Amino acid sequence: MPKKVLVVEDDRSARTGLLQLIAGEGYVALGAGTFEEGRQLLRSERPDLLIADVRLGEFNGLQLIIGQEAPPRTIVVTGYADPVLEADARRAGAYYLLKPLDVAKLLTIVHAELEHTEAAQQPQRRWARKPIAGGLAAQIDSTTARVLDISYGGLRLNLSATDNPLPQSFDVKLPQDELSVPVELIWQSRTDDGGLECGVALSAMSHSAMSAWHGLVDAIG
Repeated sequence: MPKKVLVVEDDRSARTGLLQLIAGEGYVALGAGTFEEGRQLLRSERPDLLIADVRLGEFNGLQLIIGQEAPPRTIVVTGYADPVLEADARRAGAYYLLKPLDVAKLLTIVHAELEHTEAAQQPQRRWARKPIAGGLAAQIDSTTARVLDISYGGLRLNLSATDNPLPQSFDVKLPQDELSVPVELIWQSRTDDGGLECGVALSAMSHSAMSAWHGLVDAIG
């Protein structure tokens, strides 16, 4: 059964464009123009993924998921950079993307979340973000890093002090597992000690590499 994506966006043209984009990828695209319509569709349709504008009249799009039991994976979008809202989104487990949207980045997230939501429904697989106590040693080019949490679809990293922002695409090497995975950058932010913290989604991988990655995730307690 095709996965359902709910788009809650009060701008008609933006909502239409997103719905066409999602439907073109083979998913069921549902649209709502107000916060209340979005809340009703969340209850009645139980979508697998939510894409919501931050500003929905007098409401905040994050209010659709905060405090809800088992909310869908969520991407919030906004035309205004706001570190406070971005932090709120991250605490709620949501992605935070700025308009105008990078379509390639958006679809990378959509595919990763929906493909692995399907994997989560298989009895032999679990889909969860697993924290790693003490972090897992990693390497990005010549920069050392630690993997803070891990999942089938991506990981969160902390990099040692560096002056350079990360590129859009790069490889994360895990020396102790002799594994290197291609990723797409989703977000990055400076830490108090001058380093970087970032979230990345896995890019396309061979079947053998993906199997090795799933084995690594499954091995994390």
